[in-house]
Amino acid sequence: MAAVGRLPRPGRLVLPSLRSDDDLARMTRYLAPPAPPIRSSAPPARGRVLVLAPHPDDETIGPGGTVRLHVEMGDEVHALFLTAGTSGDPTGREDKVAYASRRQDEARAAARVLGIAAQEFWGFPDNYRVNELDLGAILPRLKQAIEAFAPDVIYAPHLGDQHSDHFTTAVLTQRVLAQLARPPRAFGYEVWSASRATWIVDVSSVYATKMAALDCYPSQLEHTDIRRFVSGLNAYRAVFLDKGATYGEAFVALEPDARAGSS
Repeated sequence: MAAVGRLPRPGRLVLPSLRSDDDLARMTRYLAPPAPPIRSSAPPARGRVLVLAPHPDDETIGPGGTVRLHVEMGDEVHALFLTAGTSGDPTGREDKVAYASRRQDEARAAARVLGIAAQEFWGFPDNYRVNELDLGAILPRLKQAIEAFAPDVIYAPHLGDQHSDHFTTAVLTQRVLAQLARPPRAFGYEVWSASRATWIVDVSSVYATKMAALDCYPSQLEHTDIRRFVSGLNAYRAVFLDKGATYGEAFVALEPDARAGSS
């Protein structure tokens, strides 16, 4: 037994036998860690922007700072909310119609803060398990909406988000991209699940605006300290940015995929 406070002596290092130049090349090849994310002070793409949000507040929680940067650069931003968000009431005591209306009013207030030019509310039920029949019913309508607005950039949750509504929105996005003749660039944002980010956008300069937009959602803040959770994630993302940056938003590319979400 090794003495207390002293490391045991290492065993003899045995190198594998090298029988060819290929073996030598393989054994001396450096490990390749995942590429670091691209860091940027601007959005990952420019032009007309469509934000696909599972619920009212996701457009702010996820890409809210980047949305504000788009607006300040002169890009037109629209937001499409897929569900009514009535499951955001954890007490279950709120009237669902009135609660859905309240969340729409909150989203409109947040849009005024961020500078989102137009919003559309589809009002689907939230917190449901979705099957292929559901996806097939929604996809034509989503395709029509995208073709009508003709965005250059789409933001939606990333495919690794573990919330069912966020995951479904990511699946719909990747599948509808595969149906478009000229799909726009699309990026997955973070809400409740972190991604292996490929872009980090510095939103330090507009973070107060993002928080002001988030404050437009008292129906959610009264139950959950979203401000603290989101600011913690965004502060962590700044570790990838230049020194002095305080907040970042992470994105991952969403590619056209007709079978996205299939097991």
